[in-house]
Amino acid sequence: MSNKTENMYITSFHAKNVRRFRELDIEFNKGFNFIVGPNGSGKTSILRALSMCVSSNSIEDTRFGEDSEIWTDFTYNNKNYRIGLANGWATTEGYRKSRIKTYAPPQSGFEKQAFSFSQINDWVPAYAPLFIGAYRKLDYQYVSGMSREEVASSQRKYYREGAAARLNGTAMPNVKQWLINRYFIIEKDWAEFEKRNWDWLLKNIECIGPKGSEFAFLGIERDLEPKFNLYGKETYLEELSAGFQSVLSMILSIFEWIEGTNDGENIWVEEAIGTVIIDELDVHLHPEWQLTISDSLRRMFPKLQFIITTHSPHIVATAHKGEIIVIPSEDKINVKPSEKSYSGWSTDQILEDIMGVSSLENKEYARLIDKIYKELDVRDLNQFKQTLREIEKVSHPNDTITSVLRIKLAELQLQVEDNEK
Repeated sequence: MSNKTENMYITSFHAKNVRRFRELDIEFNKGFNFIVGPNGSGKTSILRALSMCVSSNSIEDTRFGEDSEIWTDFTYNNKNYRIGLANGWATTEGYRKSRIKTYAPPQSGFEKQAFSFSQINDWVPAYAPLFIGAYRKLDYQYVSGMSREEVASSQRKYYREGAAARLNGTAMPNVKQWLINRYFIIEKDWAEFEKRNWDWLLKNIECIGPKGSEFAFLGIERDLEPKFNLYGKETYLEELSAGFQSVLSMILSIFEWIEGTNDGENIWVEEAIGTVIIDELDVHLHPEWQLTISDSLRRMFPKLQFIITTHSPHIVATAHKGEIIVIPSEDKINVKPSEKSYSGWSTDQILEDIMGVSSLENKEYARLIDKIYKELDVRDLNQFKQTLREIEKVSHPNDTITSVLRIKLAELQLQVEDNEK
C-alpha cells in the first residue's frame, strides 16, 4: 500500500502578458473557489493560463508579450512548490502563431522549489490537476467490452498534456467506458478500493439531481448500456437531459481521474485530494439545480479543491464566506477570495454588482411607472386606472410598487369623489 498523501492544492497563480492580462495575481483557498465577473473579464482565460503551467499543448491560439511569464504555486505534503515558465518563455509571431521559446523554470519564491512542467517528474510527479470544460454532452459511444487502464504515472501525464484540450472541448472523457469497467470488476478480490468508491458513488448519486427526480443508477446488462432511473422511468445514459448529462459527466470524470492518477488508499474518493478546475459549472442547469450543485460536490468530494467559473447568481448566493473571487475588467489584477457572504443578496443585486450586468430594469415597466406617477400628480383618475391595468399585466403578482399604486388609486378615488360633492 502506498503512503497516504496529506494535502495537495493550488495556493496562487501569476501571469504576465498572457492573453488579455498585462499582469494577473490570484490567491486561492484550499476548498471552493468561484471565479465570477463581467463578460470579457477573462474568467475562462484564467483557466486556460492555469493549464499552460502543466503543458504547452494548444498554446497557438494565445497571444503572449515578449516578457510573458506564468506560474502556479501549490502545496504538496505541506511543502511549497512553484510550477511554470520563466520570463520570455513564449512568443507570438502572428495570428494563432504562438510558440514556446524556452522551458526555463520561473523564479523561485520564498521557501518554494521552482521548476517547469518538463521537470515535474523530478519534483512532484503526483501533481496533475483535472480540467473540465464547459462542453459536457454525452454523445453516444458504442462500447464492446472492458478496456485496459493505464498505470497512474501514465494517466497523470495524460491529464497534464490534455488539460487545454479538455477545457476547449476537443478532448472528452469516456465516462461510459469507466462505468462499464467498474461495474464488472467491483466484485473482484483485487478491486477493494474500486468497490469502496463504487459504493460511495451509489450512496451519493441520488443527491446530485433536483428534488423529486429520484435519480439512481439501475445497472448494466449484456448490451453494455448503462441505465438510470429518472422521475420513475428507466433511462439510458445518452437519453438523460442536458443538465443530468452535464452533472454526471463532471461527477464520473472526477471519479475516473481520482482512481486513475492515484495508487492505494489515495484513490478513496471520500478522502481524495487534489484540484479540479471546471469552466462554467452552471451550463445546462435549471436555476433550482444551480442552488444545490455546489453542496452536491461538497458532499461527494469533501477534500478536493475546486476552482470554478460561473455566470450563475444562484451559485454565488450559495457559496460560503471566502469562496467568491471577483475578476474586474482591468488588465492589471491582484485578487483573492472575498470575505463577504452573498447569501442574503438578491439575484438582481448579484448580477449588477458582482457580474457587471449594467441594467436589469424592465424598460416598459419603468416607462409605465413614470407615466402613472405623472397621472397621479395631475389627479387623472381614468388614465391612472388604465395605466395601472397595464402595469399589472407586466409586473409580478407580488410586486411592491403595484401594491402601493393600488392604495394610491383608492386614495385618488376618494379625493375625486370628495371634490364632486
